[in-house]
Amino acid sequence: MKRYTVLAFSAALLASCNYSGNKSGAHYFLDMHDNMAVEAQEEDLSTLNRSFDGTYAKGADNIEVWSGPGAGLRVPPQGTVPRNYQPYLYDSGDFETPARELKNPLMATAEVLKNGQKQYNIYCGVCHGQLGHGDGPVTPRFADIPALAGGKSQVLDWEDGKFFHIITVGRARMKPYAAQISPENRWAIIHYIRLLQKQ
Repeated sequence: MKRYTVLAFSAALLASCNYSGNKSGAHYFLDMHDNMAVEAQEEDLSTLNRSFDGTYAKGADNIEVWSGPGAGLRVPPQGTVPRNYQPYLYDSGDFETPARELKNPLMATAEVLKNGQKQYNIYCGVCHGQLGHGDGPVTPRFADIPALAGGKSQVLDWEDGKFFHIITVGRARMKPYAAQISPENRWAIIHYIRLLQKQ
């Protein structure tokens, strides 16, 4: 009897296997196999027919986020903030208020400058150049990238808050880096830019 039970179980197990083609054989729980959940980077086919009115939803940082028809990305309801997160509420077009109100909370220690150099080389150097002269590797394709340091720099008198604001929300062709660079690393980058300006 035990032998027949094992044989029956083995036959059922083998019946669910299919080595021909790209089919996975018999399915008993289709709701688990064909999950309807949409990942953030996937296309949401259920919303493709909706009309887009031209306005974008805003996330916790008051930055416009694409979540229109066909996008799987969902923006949290207005006013919600992730746990242990300080939202950035300055308007993206207002450069004077953050320049006046935001102050760099970090001291320019050797560790902070080393981190600032690392973050600068990762995110900023490709456009602004390793020494901040606006001569990064992409300059043949994108002309008129501003120099952050050196004799041609027009931003030497900018406040730290203005740098922080532009890194956070972007400006002109420069896109926001709030998602890629933490606030602490943004301040460290600013310290490193100040070091490049002194040199």
